[in-house]
Amino acid sequence: LFIPVLSYSQTTEVTNDVKSHCKGFNDTAFWSEEESLCTVSVKGDKTVFHYVGGWSLKGANGYGQFYEYNVDSGMLMAVYKGQFKNSMFNGLGRLEETYDNSQGESITRVTIGNWSDDKVSGLMYQKSINNLTQEEVTFFGNANKGLRHGNSVLEFYTDENKSVYIANFIDNVWDDRNSKESFLFLDDTVHGWVQHKFFGQDVFFKKSQEEIETSKISYK
Repeated sequence: LFIPVLSYSQTTEVTNDVKSHCKGFNDTAFWSEEESLCTVSVKGDKTVFHYVGGWSLKGANGYGQFYEYNVDSGMLMAVYKGQFKNSMFNGLGRLEETYDNSQGESITRVTIGNWSDDKVSGLMYQKSINNLTQEEVTFFGNANKGLRHGNSVLEFYTDENKSVYIANFIDNVWDDRNSKESFLFLDDTVHGWVQHKFFGQDVFFKKSQEEIETSKISYK
């Protein structure tokens, strides 16, 4: 079994000018000789930013971890762990952020994908949780410059129900005309089908699907 492991430090020798650039970034900057990592913090009007990771003459570079805090409460607002280039998210990375939606409800969102200049492009996984209602929405699909775009799969979770849609997005807008609810993508359907076919278990589902023909699986 081969398990890939991310290196958390620079894998190549770091030149003195890069070390000096890190240490001279501001009065919070620190260069670790032992780990070949730069750590630096910046305080803004509303947030405090903290970075630890690889460095170059253009700032954050290679693998790094970025943290954003509310300047008044100290609450953690966002965490990014992944690849950097020119002090921006570039490469594979995971961003977790908490924010208020347009209704004033607290949302925690996790985005995993390939980043280019702080925006996801290509395949993206995104999960959003309403911290008040605990409703969840999971997105699997393509993104273009940070916007959901093209064919995708959406999963909706509530306390009482789970639904899955084969969805199409155009610049982050859900195109209802080219989207439809899916029964076969439901985990319960998959598990039930395998249990019936290979383990002889009868399975009952909450909704019907005419396209599936079976003599033993019953539907309510």
